[in-house]
Amino acid sequence: MSKLVSGKLKFVLGIPVALIVLWLLASLYLTSQSTVLIFNNTVSWAPVPNFGYKLEFLRDSKDRAISVWTFDNPQSNKTILYLHGNSGRINDFFVDLKKYGNVVSPAYPGYHESEGTPDTEGVYEAALLAYDDLVKNKGVSPKSIVIMGHSMGGSPAVYVASQRPEAKKLILINTFSSIKSMCERQYSILCGFTGDILPTTTYATKVTIPVRQFVYKGDLSVPPAEGKKLFENFTSSNDKVIVELDKYTHTYPDLNEVFAQAGEAN
Repeated sequence: MSKLVSGKLKFVLGIPVALIVLWLLASLYLTSQSTVLIFNNTVSWAPVPNFGYKLEFLRDSKDRAISVWTFDNPQSNKTILYLHGNSGRINDFFVDLKKYGNVVSPAYPGYHESEGTPDTEGVYEAALLAYDDLVKNKGVSPKSIVIMGHSMGGSPAVYVASQRPEAKKLILINTFSSIKSMCERQYSILCGFTGDILPTTTYATKVTIPVRQFVYKGDLSVPPAEGKKLFENFTSSNDKVIVELDKYTHTYPDLNEVFAQAGEAN
């Protein structure tokens, strides 16, 4: 009888252990697949814009070539640092962005012409590298640089803004508070190991420059609640505004409205 009781006890005690092991394995697997799930660089080889631009390459700390597209606007002294989302640069953006300034857009490792494989460190470094090249090598005044991040690009945009407080303004469009927060909306308790992947809010608290954030009311890719959650973390900026957009889509926001409401239409 005692052996039977002992066997049942071991079985009962083994259930939570097995569940913990399954949770651990599932969480680790989900984290290991993050590059594929988050960085959709396989579709970033869209046709290049059919109007004038300049292609340059910068070298990151791993000696990888980082592609940078530049679209000049001779009538403007402003420079827009456009940081793209998880599918890469959107060519249609450049038509509108060029109206409001010179446009510089780096591609993260593994995207477009850039070498390597994308990860958080590489994404952040590529964005900062492009900013520093403008200031240190191109002679662009930090006070004339508007940092713009769209979707996933909002995370490196926030990072750059937190590291370079001399920039003019930060514009965020349809971006999230963190990958962990986004993950929890879909995978719940399996997201315990995703905290180091694009931790946008970690750097949002350090941003001191003006912030103009835009969320799309009907966004199914990045829920408006994610944008609002991020906005709450800009605790060090004394000039911040969040705007809800009710037209267009997550991928294709109305950039003319964005720049008008951000005070950057001129």
